[in-house]
Amino acid sequence: MKKEEFSQYEEEVIRLRRHFHQYPELALQEFKTSALIQEYLEKLGYQIRHVPPTGLIAEHPCMQNREKLVVLRAEMDALPVQECTGLPYASRHNGCMHACGHDGILASALTLAKILAQEKDFPVAVRFLFEPAEEIGEGTVRMLAAGALDKADGGKADGFFMFHYACDQPLGMAVHKGQASAMIAKMEILVKGRSSHWCQAEKGIDSIYAAALAAGKVHEISHAYVGKGPHVAGIGTIHGGEYPNIISDQVKMVGNIRACYEEDFEQIKKALKQAFEEIENTTGAQVCLSFPKDPVMPFANDPVLTSIAARTGQEIFGSHFLLEGEDELFLTGDNAYRYYQETKGLFCVFLAAVPGEEHPFHHPKFQIDERILLPSVQALYQIMREYA
Repeated sequence: MKKEEFSQYEEEVIRLRRHFHQYPELALQEFKTSALIQEYLEKLGYQIRHVPPTGLIAEHPCMQNREKLVVLRAEMDALPVQECTGLPYASRHNGCMHACGHDGILASALTLAKILAQEKDFPVAVRFLFEPAEEIGEGTVRMLAAGALDKADGGKADGFFMFHYACDQPLGMAVHKGQASAMIAKMEILVKGRSSHWCQAEKGIDSIYAAALAAGKVHEISHAYVGKGPHVAGIGTIHGGEYPNIISDQVKMVGNIRACYEEDFEQIKKALKQAFEEIENTTGAQVCLSFPKDPVMPFANDPVLTSIAARTGQEIFGSHFLLEGEDELFLTGDNAYRYYQETKGLFCVFLAAVPGEEHPFHHPKFQIDERILLPSVQALYQIMREYA
């Protein structure tokens, strides 16, 4: 398919994106989103498998009997954010917003699905995954349990594709060479002291004071540690105390550790444990560090797919294509690492900053330049075609 032929889909991809943006739905509540996607795809002849409660796996009969199968993921869920963009197509659902670009991902995936349904001789079979609950980390497990990567012959798909839209740079495309994400773990710090009235302070152990020292150590270690790659440790919430005249007996802090390399993650965790032991010795409080869930592991782009993506990106975006090294990793993670554990994968980032509106992910004013949508569809199409 020639570049100029993609232009006929520009109006449709924008229309789809704006519809999804106006009607966002939270994780595991994407019922209307899922119904619209199913209706759209069935009109194109796609066969649909349901992944309860809202996930979809879609394949077109015209792409059967291909030597290779590739899988494209599109996330469906929005965020509990009150939109403040002022856009004419802003969210109509109070306290809910597509503030991570999933609306654009859905629109682009559906547009690509339409193109492939009309192109009967596409050389590789493409399976579309419409994944729920990505924002709460539950979608990938559900999709894999439903056979998202499974082939009829008992093997696994030959490639997994995922893509995001980022708003820190103007129109372009970026692909990491090698590792493409960080290791992330939620951490909980429980500080236990002993209650007492403040008039008898010597009988108590001040958990708030000990927690303040612990929070300070998290900040200090995060900034002082020098490792192999980017990293950060931080506290997101802190809760403790009941009354102003009572020494608090317990404080709970929740945060995370993010590191591009597992060795850095382990070293930071070790340093925190040692620092907390020192605080225990100084204050008499207990400072317990725990990780309630297994960490999100990093994943790496396949070298062959990366090379194809680089050629495609340079052709479509010219000097606005970036092939980034592991020293330029962004401290984000994704449960999509589970897909990468089963097959080779490629993660593309399409750059879509609106001048003067370069807001980060999950911000109430997050928005993307819609001019990126069609070139991103073209890039995915070409990478898949060449991979065949």
